[in-house]
Amino acid sequence: MNLLDWILLLLLGAYALSGYWQGFITGAFATVGLLVGGLLGIWVAPRALGNVEPSLWVSLGALFIVILCATVGQALMQYSGARMRARIKWQPVRAVDAAGGAVLSMAAVLLVAWALGVAISGSRLGPVTPIVRDSKVLATVDDVLPDQAYQGLQAFNDVVGTTFFPRYLEPFAPEQIVAVDPPARGILRDPDIERARRAVFKVHGNNSCGRGVEGTAFLIRGDRLMTNAHVVAGVDDPQILIGDKTIDARVVYYNSDLDIAVLAIQDLGIEPLHFAPGAETNAKVALLGYPQDGPYNAQAARVRQQQRLRSPDIYGNGSVLRSVYSLRGLIRPGNSGGPLVDTSGNVAGVIFAASVSDADTGYALTAAAVAGARDAGIAATDEVDTGACAS
Repeated sequence: MNLLDWILLLLLGAYALSGYWQGFITGAFATVGLLVGGLLGIWVAPRALGNVEPSLWVSLGALFIVILCATVGQALMQYSGARMRARIKWQPVRAVDAAGGAVLSMAAVLLVAWALGVAISGSRLGPVTPIVRDSKVLATVDDVLPDQAYQGLQAFNDVVGTTFFPRYLEPFAPEQIVAVDPPARGILRDPDIERARRAVFKVHGNNSCGRGVEGTAFLIRGDRLMTNAHVVAGVDDPQILIGDKTIDARVVYYNSDLDIAVLAIQDLGIEPLHFAPGAETNAKVALLGYPQDGPYNAQAARVRQQQRLRSPDIYGNGSVLRSVYSLRGLIRPGNSGGPLVDTSGNVAGVIFAASVSDADTGYALTAAAVAGARDAGIAATDEVDTGACAS
């Protein structure tokens, strides 16, 4: 149990007493007002802030909208409930009413705390995020509630989220960050890593939500590129930047569970990248890509460990188990879909997420995990649907 858990337990006690004195009828009205107001805020926040680029202030603004709507709704309905309860005079009924009020108030607190916790767990809010993710109380509530409850919050979560990456962990799963040596910057001068640059390109497009998207892709054959599915989600006409020119691409493989897509392009006559058998803990690796829609960038990194992470798919639905490397290195928006290469310039993984708890930690799908997608994408020829936008 952490500090947040103790605060939640104190709140539960306080609200239980408040609910007992208010009674079930008053509490029911107040709870309905709280939940309806909160749901209204969850509905309003994406519409008010959905077109604004993710940031800390947008996240705080979205949370403020929800809390304000919930508070106003609770106050209005509580007043109505109190007037109705005042008409009940028979003591046995009032006793049952009081006990029901305590239970109802505690349930309402847990639901609101869970909804806010889910949103915060996918955001970079300084020391707040890891505390929320490690909450035992919220994890227990999350286990009890059905999957549909989480899916109903998805639009709000997208606004509160401060990153352009999909969730890489379930909301209240603890993040394991293994200590390894600092990245060895000297490997960036390795000829094999420098040579790999020729097979790494920037991806641009406009998704169905009206947003421009960008990421990184790399050659797996002369006419095939691999990237993340969330980079091209909802994009009909992705484009590849090659030097000072742009060429069109077609998505021929799309897997929203694995978060991998394969794009068909004209044959560039460039040697594709080969896949490595794997990488060990503390191995020297490099992150190649075009972060923040900028120029090509290579970052030295270290493999922290190989893990199997359970998380929603790129749309926040269901539960997917992925084989990944956790990395010590700088991963930024735009690195998505870029290759994680070893000292031989071979692909050890595909970058897909950055930690919300630690600025020096990121994640890549292992080469073994995406090998099947590579083969399927190379064999595919028909364009496929890229679904709805994921951001």
